[in-house]
Amino acid sequence: MQVKVLFISVVLIPILGCSQQQGNVEKSNDLRIIQLDPTHSHAAAAQSEQLPHIDSNIYLYSSNQSAVSAYLQQINSFNTRKENPTKWNEIAYYGEDFLAKMVAEKKGDIVVLAGNNRVKIDYIEQSINAGMNVFSDKPMVINTDGFKRLEKIYPVAQQKGVVLFDMMTERYSQINSVQKALMQDTLLFGRLQMGSANNPAIQESSVHHFYRGGKGSRPAWYFDVLQQGEGIADVTTHLIDLTFWKAFPNQTIDYRVDVKIINAKRSPVRISNSEFKAATSLPGIPASLNGYLKDSTLEVYANGSITYVLKGVYTNVEVEWRAATPLNGNDLRNAYTRGTKSTLFIAQQYGQKQPKLCIKNGNLLSTKEFNRLLIESLARLQAEFPGISSSTDNQTVEIILPSEIKKSYDPTFKTFITHIRNKDLPKWEVPNTVAKYFITTTALEMAKGKN
Repeated sequence: MQVKVLFISVVLIPILGCSQQQGNVEKSNDLRIIQLDPTHSHAAAAQSEQLPHIDSNIYLYSSNQSAVSAYLQQINSFNTRKENPTKWNEIAYYGEDFLAKMVAEKKGDIVVLAGNNRVKIDYIEQSINAGMNVFSDKPMVINTDGFKRLEKIYPVAQQKGVVLFDMMTERYSQINSVQKALMQDTLLFGRLQMGSANNPAIQESSVHHFYRGGKGSRPAWYFDVLQQGEGIADVTTHLIDLTFWKAFPNQTIDYRVDVKIINAKRSPVRISNSEFKAATSLPGIPASLNGYLKDSTLEVYANGSITYVLKGVYTNVEVEWRAATPLNGNDLRNAYTRGTKSTLFIAQQYGQKQPKLCIKNGNLLSTKEFNRLLIESLARLQAEFPGISSSTDNQTVEIILPSEIKKSYDPTFKTFITHIRNKDLPKWEVPNTVAKYFITTTALEMAKGKN
């Protein structure tokens, strides 16, 4: 039996269980990308634009073509778009031994990982041990056993001179960048309050949906928390990373000294058979998920909350999943940070396609002084965020981010490539990543102990 692989040059070739080369692959000093079992949409983000010093040949390894069909369609759309089309050439190997084949052939310098989270730490270990850089989607691990393995693989990466990098795309969001910048303005924001367990000084939350309209494409394993990970160990990675990055920029977080987990909770989202079919385009809930059925309803532990002390500051992150968005709905982001002089918060409701960044005066500044300091602060930010302004509605001031300053492509992969080429990975990156996964995996065990 043969299967056909879509080459992004729109050439189809048979490749079941064998390595396939196309034409003459030119040798160069450019970095080469391996896509290892790319079953999540974030894999294609590394190829959203054609970067210099990146070879156009992409080495794809997976068990079969159908598993990566969505990824191939994304790459084809990049190659065929009218503006700034890419020129990726996919060279694929399909077979059950794809991981061993990838390690043995070692055709690339960078392994991109975005897919099933249960096996991700296996892929990370084998790639690093083979001396290849890894660009990994979150979460890299989903339990305490995985955390122990992750902590041990970083010294191996350092010894081999390669980089293991977590895709923290939210750091490059315009709204998060501006909030972070305003938090460093001690005249306007003041200093971070310490807060309390019941009233944290930092809070980050998000709401997601299994179905967001159109043809659902979630794989069945996405609803299996042993493969995808529970919400408290998955989406919270972004939120925890933001608390580090915004509140303590360029500072190392040592989880043994700087972190204390106070409380953790988990709860299921209930998915009916019809909702599952809409989200996946499958005929119904498969037998592989029977262990999660309760009265014919699928229970997925995708909701979670963690409260922890971060360098003395009480902090909370919370993730919620819902079956589907309402009509014309969207995912939601909300956050706040309390300063001694003002509070910054991100707010979003259904129908509001983009979240809003606002600032509210506290009790220490007069209205006149607050307005003056805000004008001066925004003026200082013009160089980095040209066109930034504000608009007052009652007692709340919205920070206006002009749409034209939004980035057309996510720069996360470009940042990763820069770190590889310049050998300038920040000293805080690795310990902070380790601290983040300590929080997620430890909180999961704490929350499970309560159920």
